[in-house]
Amino acid sequence: MSTEGSALERERTMPLEQAQAELATAREENAELRDKYLRAAASIENARKQAERDAELRINQRLRSLYGRLLEVADNLERVLVHAPEGDPLRQGVQATLSQLQMILRQEGVTPINVEIGAAFDPQVHEAISTHMGDVEHPIVAQVLQRGYMSDGQVLRPARVVVTIPARAT
Repeated sequence: MSTEGSALERERTMPLEQAQAELATAREENAELRDKYLRAAASIENARKQAERDAELRINQRLRSLYGRLLEVADNLERVLVHAPEGDPLRQGVQATLSQLQMILRQEGVTPINVEIGAAFDPQVHEAISTHMGDVEHPIVAQVLQRGYMSDGQVLRPARVVVTIPARAT
């Protein structure tokens, strides 16, 4: 007789109390294994989600770094245009290159921070390079030295500005 047959035969002749006890033990074991399985599955899912967040963070950091380096190139092209005479034949090429670079940055979600002279100084989007006293009630932007940029709603680079601060009452 095979082992399957003998196991079946044993179950048929097993007292009811013993069968119920073995069933209870098997159910407890099943519940423990199910709990371990669910915990392991949840742990794996959490690890997967964390890995996705980490990868997205690394990608965003690399993109922000790349955008920052491209903005330095745009700044240099703008400086060339400030100092290039109107009749210089290279001026048109530099302007076209700058326009193309700015268009690519806009397509990637990099937008300039609009700063008006006389606007309230906002340390969230402005970086004060220097200050001077003036007849103002609160700090205001007196001059924009370098344009700032946003990317995906976050400051990529603050606008570098000169700030007029209130003169102290004496």
